[in-house]
Amino acid sequence: MNRVLIICTALLCLSFTLPAAAEMYKWVDEKGNITYSDTPPEEDAEALEPPMLNAMPSVKSSPRPAPQDKEETEEQTRYSSLQIIEPTQDATLRSNSGNISITLNLTPALNIKQGHYLSIMLNGNIVSDKLVSPTTSLSNIDRGTHILSASVKNRKGKALITSGPVTVHLHRARK
Repeated sequence: MNRVLIICTALLCLSFTLPAAAEMYKWVDEKGNITYSDTPPEEDAEALEPPMLNAMPSVKSSPRPAPQDKEETEEQTRYSSLQIIEPTQDATLRSNSGNISITLNLTPALNIKQGHYLSIMLNGNIVSDKLVSPTTSLSNIDRGTHILSASVKNRKGKALITSGPVTVHLHRARK
């Protein structure tokens, strides 16, 4: 069985190489048209030698440096602190409309030229995003205990610095 398989494989390989060795023919018909073919016509045709193929040796090249992100080439602002200074930790807020005013302290100042912005989170969910001012307010917040935090993010949305959490207790009158 192995012998039959080897013979069949050899014949199959040979069948692929035969067309590569086929001759080329050129002839001119009665109207003066030049024709090229791999099969000769009934009349006399000139057998052609295929032209030599141009080949170039491969050249080793040094790899191109990866394009750098604009952010990587600029000096990245390093923030040393971000704090929520208002409301204070464990503050009790009374607002029937559910408003919470927030004031942040950021050192150094926010670098908006590099696309940095502020995000405010309430109970782990972003409630105010792409802010450039260190003061903002939230409205129509449900009564109860909430945890506030803030982050400075770059233009890709990566947090560069995050404040510590501040717990607040919001009281609203029942209707």
